[in-house]
Amino acid sequence: MEPGDILYIPPGFPHEGYSLENSLNYSVGYRAPNARELFSGFADYVLQRELGSQRYADPDVPSRDHPADILPTELDRLREMMLGLINQPEHFKQWFGEFITQSRHELDVAPPEPPYQPDEIYDALQQGDTLERLGGLRVLRIDGEVFVNGEKINSPHRPALDALATHLTLRADHFGDALEDPSFLAMLAALVNSGYWFFGD
Repeated sequence: MEPGDILYIPPGFPHEGYSLENSLNYSVGYRAPNARELFSGFADYVLQRELGSQRYADPDVPSRDHPADILPTELDRLREMMLGLINQPEHFKQWFGEFITQSRHELDVAPPEPPYQPDEIYDALQQGDTLERLGGLRVLRIDGEVFVNGEKINSPHRPALDALATHLTLRADHFGDALEDPSFLAMLAALVNSGYWFFGD
């Protein structure tokens, strides 16, 4: 490798990936959401769950010099009503977990055919097979809750959920006693049958 063989172009410098000779061009984007996307995503969450149905009310309407005026105190009450939705911790965590783990591009999922039955997954893991996480799948933990591609995973088996969020390759010992719980196995089978995890070669 000689000087000039590798060129790094930092963020904020638009460019086109052309070269004078044959070359490999890798473009890696790390794009954080902007405020508009956050507000839009939270608004969708509110609408889907029919939150914020309380109407604005002001029983003590103050008098004003001009009938067309909206007073600063009224604007403050409106702002407080809207912020009240964002300031509900449980809803905010639920929304953000769903929003931030939702893939922004189409995942290369390949659901197994035929779908796995829970007992088949149990047997495979006990025989030493490993589950591999799909590339690009977002799995995050927020305040102990685990989210996978826009959905919260519900299970009392916290160590097993932590393993889903922590490891790219999963073995039977990562799940521990959770594999003996039919409800956890059914949930794991649903994830595998969605193509989010697959058995390694």
